[in-house]
Amino acid sequence: MKRLVAALAVIAVLGFGTSRGYDWWNYNVNTPVTTDSEPVAFHIDPGELPSQVADDLLAQRLIRDRNAFDLYLRFTGAGATFQAGVFQLNRNMSLVQVVDALQHGNSAQVTVTIPEGFPLREQAKYVERSGLGKGADYLAIAADPTWSASFDFLSSRPANAKPALEGYLFPDTYQVDPGDVRGLIKAQLTQFGVVFSAALRAQIAKATPNRPAETIESIVILASMVDREANTSTDRGNVCSVYYNRLRQHIPLGVDATLLYGLGRLTPEPTFAELQLNSPYNTRKHVGLPPGPVSNPGKAAILACINPPKTNLLFYFTDRKGVTHFETNEQDFNRDIATYGLSGS
Repeated sequence: MKRLVAALAVIAVLGFGTSRGYDWWNYNVNTPVTTDSEPVAFHIDPGELPSQVADDLLAQRLIRDRNAFDLYLRFTGAGATFQAGVFQLNRNMSLVQVVDALQHGNSAQVTVTIPEGFPLREQAKYVERSGLGKGADYLAIAADPTWSASFDFLSSRPANAKPALEGYLFPDTYQVDPGDVRGLIKAQLTQFGVVFSAALRAQIAKATPNRPAETIESIVILASMVDREANTSTDRGNVCSVYYNRLRQHIPLGVDATLLYGLGRLTPEPTFAELQLNSPYNTRKHVGLPPGPVSNPGKAAILACINPPKTNLLFYFTDRKGVTHFETNEQDFNRDIATYGLSGS
């Protein structure tokens, strides 16, 4: 506490003022340069001074402000414990996380890359392939109910949500100590909180001309469907606008990816018999959102559902060439399918 007070005093002397100085400090120390994943291999040579490390970090856009970095090292003493080696850093790490990484043997960490739009059970396969640990351990630790006590955005989830963290384990590239599966899940939840910031949470609570007021959970559910159904920035926005338009008109969403989630697979497409199932994930039969997210969406899908375009679209499909077509009525929708064909048919 004394060091923090001293730091604020130094900031005030530098001309920022105590209140403004604290905001400056908090922003530069705790906010990453970007929320997008941009892995960077960072080198520290034996005998390299903290000042040289600072220059390199700034040049590689791993920190935002040299003064904040210098002050943080001065009041934590962390610079004296930097290790030589090659460290896998990321531009979505905060200054605090960068400094912590340089104090520990991160060069020996395992790199885990998890793509956007996959459910928890599929993410577990990526974890196992990375060599970090067993997929079964990842699933078991993700089911731990105590996570909600550490991350406030989980408090809005239904108490009986299964799997407990589905939709919130942010897909990205992570550097994790060997065997530290719990550390990976913590990093994923932390990154979700960075991307789905307090500002975005306040934004979704207010209705716009293009969408109603939403909760974190509803946005994550919508984005989880978008990431299973769309691949481009334009398509993501249009797909989510279709969902909002159908919800507004009380039309079933008709998203087969939700039924596949309930069936426990990604492919092939549901059979005719499966489409008749009375599953809560069968959005052809049930109006409204499915019970929970059907994948763990990335930033692009989340933003597409927070800021969707205004359209009258009600239908879409992907043709054999991977192009997504959108229509406002069933007649034109069926005509397009006859013209272009359906993906997988």
